[in-house]
Amino acid sequence: MTMTAKQTAINTVVILLVLLVAWVVVQIRSILVLLVIGILFAAAIEPLVNRLRKAGLRRGQAIAVIYLAILASLTVLALLFLPAAVRQVADLVDNIPDIIASSRTRAMGIHNEAIREAAVKAVDEIDRRYQDISAGNDTSFSANTIFNFVSSVGGIIVTTVTVFVVAFYWLTEKSTIKQVALRKLPTDQRQRAFVVWEEIERRIGGWTRGQFTLCLVIGILSTIAYGVIGVKYWVALGIFAGITELIPFIGPILGGAAAAIVALTDSWQKALIVVIFVVILQQVESSVLVPRVMRNAVGMSPLTVVLAVLAGTALYGPLGAILAIPIGAAVQAMIQEFVRDQSDDMSDVEGRMSHVEGASAGISGDVT
Repeated sequence: MTMTAKQTAINTVVILLVLLVAWVVVQIRSILVLLVIGILFAAAIEPLVNRLRKAGLRRGQAIAVIYLAILASLTVLALLFLPAAVRQVADLVDNIPDIIASSRTRAMGIHNEAIREAAVKAVDEIDRRYQDISAGNDTSFSANTIFNFVSSVGGIIVTTVTVFVVAFYWLTEKSTIKQVALRKLPTDQRQRAFVVWEEIERRIGGWTRGQFTLCLVIGILSTIAYGVIGVKYWVALGIFAGITELIPFIGPILGGAAAAIVALTDSWQKALIVVIFVVILQQVESSVLVPRVMRNAVGMSPLTVVLAVLAGTALYGPLGAILAIPIGAAVQAMIQEFVRDQSDDMSDVEGRMSHVEGASAGISGDVT
């Protein structure tokens, strides 16, 4: 069918608008990431806000109380660990080349051939990745602007303030946002959209709370264990283990590998103890902590989690891997509701067909 000049003009304008929106999204992707993090944080603290509201506080007052509690906790932790952490992180970064060289020497001195080859290969791989990052050739990190920005002290402060502000306005204006976003839908579809919206927030809120709890527990246990074992930079390595817990699949491996490499500079026996501790900790986490802490917070199948993490990593590096699970949970909730809707429609059709068949059978019996 031949399009008229008017239709051609309309299609051209639509395509240009889509391209413009895509360009804008690419340009403000860092802002969008902070927006998503703020919404995740809001979903995580909303149950606490609701409890405080039941106690008689208004929504803004409840949010302010939670913010003050969080800031007070962060201040106490900073006073207790920040000086040692900053000092150890600075020393650790300066000594990374020496640590890698010493670890390679220790690894080559292991008598067991299989263990020696595995250890040397692991050290060589870490050295290669470190050289790539230092030279700016590791695109998974250098291209991840927001990840690098958040890593700086100033970036942490600006990011924290931005997330708090976004979460505050999201919690206080969420009802209005829902009404504006869904007001064009028919009444029955609007109710279903509200249900899906609440389910998505429940899932991502549960995931955020559970993930924060896991990071805190792993970070504290790792810090204590590394200190008892006598690993250098034990505070910095414990904090690093807690932070890398955010990265699905490879995060715990990164945290444990860093501690093992540093321990290897002292002795292979100490490195082996660290490896044994990390393995035991991961087993306890997967069998005890995750089932108790997460409690089906996300409700995603293992295959969906793997695919979401791979897609997030390919699109946005380490931060994409972290955000992939809550975003994937939101998409899965919408798909499940759509499938349920289709199943209900099919059930209604089958019921009507059964009713018609029954009526036809009755008529045939009467004629007979």
